[in-house]
Amino acid sequence: MIKVGIIGCGTIGQELALACQRRFSDEVTLLALDDQEPSHAKKLQQKLRPKPQIFPVDELIGRCDLIIESASKQAAYEIAKKALSIGKDVMVMSVGGILGKEKELFDLARTHRCCLYLPSGGVVGIDGLKAARVGKIYRVTLTTRKPPHGFDDAPYVLKHKINLKNLKEEKVLFEGNAAAAVKGFPKNINVSATLSVAGLGAQRTKVRIIACPHMLVNVHELYVQGDFGSFYTRSENFPAEQNPKTSRLAIFSAVATLERILKNVKIGT
Repeated sequence: MIKVGIIGCGTIGQELALACQRRFSDEVTLLALDDQEPSHAKKLQQKLRPKPQIFPVDELIGRCDLIIESASKQAAYEIAKKALSIGKDVMVMSVGGILGKEKELFDLARTHRCCLYLPSGGVVGIDGLKAARVGKIYRVTLTTRKPPHGFDDAPYVLKHKINLKNLKEEKVLFEGNAAAAVKGFPKNINVSATLSVAGLGAQRTKVRIIACPHMLVNVHELYVQGDFGSFYTRSENFPAEQNPKTSRLAIFSAVATLERILKNVKIGT
């Protein structure tokens, strides 16, 4: 049985905790939880049977075999670094938090012979992008459209005083590279960080972010061009009921990544 610890008890952390106990109960033991806000961990603990323990981050990492980070962009790097440094496997959900530092984490995983897992999230096409990287990639462009309320507290929107109320037509909020997109929209555009790590890097991955007032789904369009040819993908994702900034597919992707870790058959690139 693999001992799992989850750091961050929000929408994704909760779904992964439930998956551990319901879907993967024969393979894993959900041993521990932690959250920066103790009440969130306690609230999730009450929903689970058997109840996992609540530990501080360092103790959780020391006791568990697989650490799942679903906390925040700000916490992701330190959690991953601590875990990999002592040979523990880590799944990072807040991929934007390791952007620019991923090489250090990759080196730690190699040195300590452990694994770092980065789920695809709400975008489709990561398998194709990984395959394309075997050759040369010339262009990676992500266009994201979401309902305006999903961007309410984005730092970029607040800084530029963008009014998202009473929009009548779609409004381009941002055009630039993934590095800037992750800083400006840390809760909205995590997929651009994953695409950057899998492809051309954060400086060369292009991102457009658009608020669409009549849209009920979160849409990600990915275009990749390389010496293999090109491909285009479009995903229309329902927002998670608990958090409109998170796509349901991102939650499913996290559960699917855990399943991939546990199963002996690996499908896809």
